[in-house]
Amino acid sequence: MSKAIYTLEFPRQTLRASLNPAYSPSVVLVCAMSYAFSVSISDKFSALLAASLIPLYFIIIKRFQLSHLVRLNIVNLIMILTISLTWPDFIDGLRAGAVIALRVNMIYVAFSAMVYPLGTSGIYEALSALGVPEKLRILIILTLRGIYMLSERYSSAITSVKLRAPKLRGMMRLKIFAYMTGSILFQTLERSENIMRAVKCRGGFGGFMQSENNGLNHRDILMILVFSVYVLGIVILNYA
Repeated sequence: MSKAIYTLEFPRQTLRASLNPAYSPSVVLVCAMSYAFSVSISDKFSALLAASLIPLYFIIIKRFQLSHLVRLNIVNLIMILTISLTWPDFIDGLRAGAVIALRVNMIYVAFSAMVYPLGTSGIYEALSALGVPEKLRILIILTLRGIYMLSERYSSAITSVKLRAPKLRGMMRLKIFAYMTGSILFQTLERSENIMRAVKCRGGFGGFMQSENNGLNHRDILMILVFSVYVLGIVILNYA
């Protein structure tokens, strides 16, 4: 087994450049969460149009690739169809599903460009600076690591199946998918237990990363002010 399995860090090659190393991770996290909150409560066209500026900015400066939205929007299409068919009025259901899909896309782009590049160490530092209890911080990091491990194993299993049975079709394909999913869940469970043993061997929750809160600089304060005005503007447009 890879030694990296029992660490709290994502592999370096999976991380993109951070939004800006001059910004505090806690400020980036708070700004992203406040933006997500404002988007999640918006349903008017003017508010959604204003909220779309941040995702468009990240796409234009190439911090986010549009190809990453393909799989997400396949699920969104299923969601829109389901809501439309179960809504009292088909057109209203279609509109509601489209609004939800738009919100999901915008929040996904913002978090992918702002929060994900922080990595587990940056997220841990942000949670620590925000005063989140230590056990909760570690549990969040372990959960993120577990999700990444599950995704990594699933991608490897799909590649293996494609190489060994490229013409797999019909019921056998469904059986292979079910077996693969069950096997991955059991393997991930075993690795999660090993991670917990590693936590205990290293001194419990106090034996991992320790971060320092260096306070806020002028860039952080400026970013907070800009995002506060932006988020407040979205909320006002939605309820105006």
